Amino acid sequence: MTAVRGLTNAATKLIDTNPFIWTQKGAHMTVKPTNPFYPFPELQTKRLLLRKLQQDDLHAVFDYASRTEVSRFVLWDTHQSTQDTQQFLNISYEKYERGEVAPFAIEEKSSGRLIGTIDFVWWDKEHSVAELGYVLTPDYWGHGFIPEAAERLVQFGFDKMDLFRIEARCYETNTNSTRVMEKIGMSHEGTLRGRMLVKGERQNILLYSLLKNEA
Repeated sequence: MTAVRGLTNAATKLIDTNPFIWTQKGAHMTVKPTNPFYPFPELQTKRLLLRKLQQDDLHAVFDYASRTEVSRFVLWDTHQSTQDTQQFLNISYEKYERGEVAPFAIEEKSSGRLIGTIDFVWWDKEHSVAELGYVLTPDYWGHGFIPEAAERLVQFGFDKMDLFRIEARCYETNTNSTRVMEKIGMSHEGTLRGRMLVKGERQNILLYSLLKNEA
């Protein structure tokens, strides 16, 4: 179960990696935190812990990233070895250090198992808009874990990132993902016909969104 990641990059203005701004109050200087991703937050739901990816997650991530039933719905290629997965982890670690939007590991509390990731794949701070993306190991499909994680991240986006609009997109053939978007209250805004050529196949893209006053 996945949402298409990274569909819009060129015009995106990502968050400032400086986590603080200085303000003048009379003769005193005060520091205000401005970056909700520095330090990287930890979020919880009834069944899930959303946290940083860790090195111990390598094999759990590879387990789902190496499955074609997962990679067929995303932009990245099927992982052929743990080296591919390690590269993904290293990129994530760099984003944590810089205070950028980055993947949350989805951990099932009862088992301590990493079962997927979820994140805002980009954040246009100027316009208060971000795009939600997620991936879940097939072993856990159909049990409501992604809607549960997505609802928590949407709440974080509206409350801590001051978002006005959250988008999500998926291939028209990805019915599992469309159900997730509908379950968390998103509205289908339209179909972008033939929008992407991915792995040799032309894909129609479904666009969904949720506004702050609708959440």
